[in-house]
Amino acid sequence: MPVDRRKTKWYGWGWNEKRYDLKGHEKEMFGYLGKTLEGDFSDPSNLPVDVNKIKLPSSRASKNLVDEFARIMGDKNLSTEHYERLVHSFGKSFHDLVRVRSGRVEAAPDVVLYPETIEEVVALVELAGKEGIALIPFGGGSSVVGGLDAADPKGRTVATVDLTHMERLLNLNRISQLATFEAGAYGPSLEEALERRGYSLGHFPQSFEFSTLGGWIAARSAGQQSNQYGKIEHMLASCRVVTPKGDLVTLNVPASAAGPDLDQLIAGSEGTLGLIVDATVKVHPVPEMDDIRTVLFKDFAEGCEAVREIVQSGLNLSYLRLSDSVETDMYQHLGTHNMLVEIGQRALATIGYGSEKAALIVGAEGRASKVRREIQAAIRICRRHKGMSLGNKPSANWKRDRFHHPYLRDTMLDHGIATDTLETSITWDKALDLYHEVKAAIEGALAEQGHRSIVMAHLSHSYTAGSCIYFIFIYPLAVGKEVEQWWPVKRAACDAIARLGGTISHHHGVGLDHRDWMAKEKGKLGIEAIRAVKERLDPQDLMNPGKLIAPIL
Repeated sequence: MPVDRRKTKWYGWGWNEKRYDLKGHEKEMFGYLGKTLEGDFSDPSNLPVDVNKIKLPSSRASKNLVDEFARIMGDKNLSTEHYERLVHSFGKSFHDLVRVRSGRVEAAPDVVLYPETIEEVVALVELAGKEGIALIPFGGGSSVVGGLDAADPKGRTVATVDLTHMERLLNLNRISQLATFEAGAYGPSLEEALERRGYSLGHFPQSFEFSTLGGWIAARSAGQQSNQYGKIEHMLASCRVVTPKGDLVTLNVPASAAGPDLDQLIAGSEGTLGLIVDATVKVHPVPEMDDIRTVLFKDFAEGCEAVREIVQSGLNLSYLRLSDSVETDMYQHLGTHNMLVEIGQRALATIGYGSEKAALIVGAEGRASKVRREIQAAIRICRRHKGMSLGNKPSANWKRDRFHHPYLRDTMLDHGIATDTLETSITWDKALDLYHEVKAAIEGALAEQGHRSIVMAHLSHSYTAGSCIYFIFIYPLAVGKEVEQWWPVKRAACDAIARLGGTISHHHGVGLDHRDWMAKEKGKLGIEAIRAVKERLDPQDLMNPGKLIAPIL
């Protein structure tokens, strides 16, 4: 069943009743943050405003237009009600949340639509073309780059098309190991449908519980087991997209040399070309066994070398997540992993695992013989790089809590602490330079504002040629000036990534937040090529306007 949005936070992440469990370590954690950031964050003094006091722009959807939508899909599947418009006004980026928590919602969809069939989607897109209505595709609403902002650059009526009522498993081809789902299927319902039949997709992004198949494809999502199964675009076999110029249906074959790959054109298009309505993806039997270990290195550079050697050796591992020293230290203060408490920091320091230590989560899944063989081979490589195995317990705790971590951001904001993330990928020869320069750029931008910061990073998706580096930065929140404070930091970090030759996004997408760096990455001709496809499929610029590339006004 679709997620009931009234049971989820309108101002943050996840279920209304759920909070990040600090397991009695609240005082310790906020004391640590206060000391490090030089502030008092002990009290939750920055709570969200009353949702009923948030004023939205008046809906521009005329009665005639609403009646036309109702004719297509019925009264029960559309809404102009305040709460529905509010929760469909934004995603889950830092920029989104600090505005809505304070009640500053400058733009909201004029109407929210919940189609249930492909035929209804086709009719909605045709009506939008006839009336000149902008359409914002909406799945789980978990975009962290401004990909769901409801403002239309041309000031037209805006309809959000929420596809989560389209979530069925349409076909499971056991011979070819392919499954076809409607695009609105949430991660848990998709996996449950497959597991009941003995299969799994193996795609588990941190947003898994509150994101959908269509959203994964639109943003080129990466799951936490991407080292083994690839990103979502590697799992995509074919798809159907409803565009203003008609249906685009790709051919379901294992490989083709018939020109450019249209599936890869749709992957990463962020709803700017049309609405993804279904997709066929590669699945595999539920693994017989999994094993996840934690290895401690003396420093991040040594851990990077071990990860590089592991992936270049051809080992097919599911997890390879290397935390730098700051993130490794932070785990202790969160009170959930207790890794360093269990084995003793002082004892570690005496044998060379001091303040620069870095922790690696390494895992494999599949047939038992394969899992044991590859874990043992990976541990041997780690030992050559002075890695010390800590066994299964710390990594088991991480796996148990991995989908809960986004809840911590809301707790931090309540206490006046900003937390944001960004990620990139880069080749191994440049990885450490980029790591140091982006950290310095973030710290420097905040220091110019007179703030201390905590900047941490991890490798989370690795390849023979390079790796994704994922940054998390924490700093005191300037209440009332959150966006003005955040944007120079974001810009400094993204400028550093672009200067070093990294991608502006490995798996979060572009949306509005990264759009300014697209020309640097794609080049002038590349942007023109993307725009040409957009203009051919969506000549009126109706589909998620303003995202990915700048609109022509």
